[in-house]
Amino acid sequence: MKEEMVSLRMLSSYFRSTLCGLLPDDQINCCPLTSMNSPNVRPLVIFMINNPDSAGRSPAMGNLIKVLGKDLENCPHFFLDFEKAETAVWNQVSAVLEEAHGILAELQSYNGAGQEIREVSIKQQQSIRAEQSSYSAAIQNPGDLALQEKAWNAVCPLVAKLKRFYEFSLRLENALRSLLEALTSPPYAPMQHLEREQALAKQFAEILHFTLSFDELKMTNPAIQNDFSYYRRTISRNRLNNQQLEAENEVNNEMANRMSLFYAEATPMLKTLSNATTKFVSENKTLPIEDTTDCLSTMACVCRVMLETPEYRCRFTNTDTMLFCMRVMVGVIILYDHVHPVGAFAKTSKIDMKGCIKVLKEQPSNSVEGLLNALRYTTRHLNDDSTSKQIRALLQ
Repeated sequence: MKEEMVSLRMLSSYFRSTLCGLLPDDQINCCPLTSMNSPNVRPLVIFMINNPDSAGRSPAMGNLIKVLGKDLENCPHFFLDFEKAETAVWNQVSAVLEEAHGILAELQSYNGAGQEIREVSIKQQQSIRAEQSSYSAAIQNPGDLALQEKAWNAVCPLVAKLKRFYEFSLRLENALRSLLEALTSPPYAPMQHLEREQALAKQFAEILHFTLSFDELKMTNPAIQNDFSYYRRTISRNRLNNQQLEAENEVNNEMANRMSLFYAEATPMLKTLSNATTKFVSENKTLPIEDTTDCLSTMACVCRVMLETPEYRCRFTNTDTMLFCMRVMVGVIILYDHVHPVGAFAKTSKIDMKGCIKVLKEQPSNSVEGLLNALRYTTRHLNDDSTSKQIRALLQ
């Protein structure tokens, strides 16, 4: 029996599960390769793809080739040597991603200070309707020190949490920059980088997944803006009265201004990454812009193919993988649209926008409406004259 062997170094769990999702279980055997003792080489995994056809090729190999974007049908035996990911970059991003899970959990459980203050406001002023904002009660009764103190004590720990979210966005920005440098640096082309450094590609995808998840939660939680607005008004009032509260030592006026700009955005994390990507391109003038845009468009293409192809999609063992792929696809589209001179919607774009939008609209509306809104309202070139009427109609 003829066997085809594909060696993948530093194969990430996500891309490994993707590969296994493309090939039937009875066609894959895994065994570690221990013959490479170089300290610069991580252990390899050999995938033995069996049951070749009459030409000596596995019928499932075409699936792998299609996802990798390689036309290797005339090469029944080939070796893909994926270089070890940059350890320093991987470690840096890994630490950020570990914290990301906690950030999302905190944001998901963020209830705001409204309930506590509402209980006090109802007692203080029966004429205020129960559903009215508790902050309005405090504002309408500036002389009621007990009410003000109750509201302040409820808001301060929440603002400290919002500060952590904002500071995390700065670390996420630095992580994205490190990944862009690693995935676009010479001498390799973007496609080669994505093949050689799949662990970093996975981290890039996870950052985008977190970003879209964070912004979806933020957009549906008005308590965030209400809490922070009340905090700022209280600080301003105390400053006029020459008073300084202890909480100002943690979130001073300068920090509050930066946080205010951050939370004023409908999608603050996505805005942070878009600005970071644009800044990366502008600061690296010796790096062709195509190196960055090709990296983004390739990831968008891989996600779209996986989502729109039933034989790939049905192999997902986790129902969340569909949403993961959709978020990553939308994330790279938005970054591409911010960086590319003519954007993602032009006919010359390397992203099949019509196909991407259609695959989103095939999903239940409650799971993709936030992603469609991200394309509608956070991209730069959707309303350009170069955008076809058909694409605009799809996003209406």
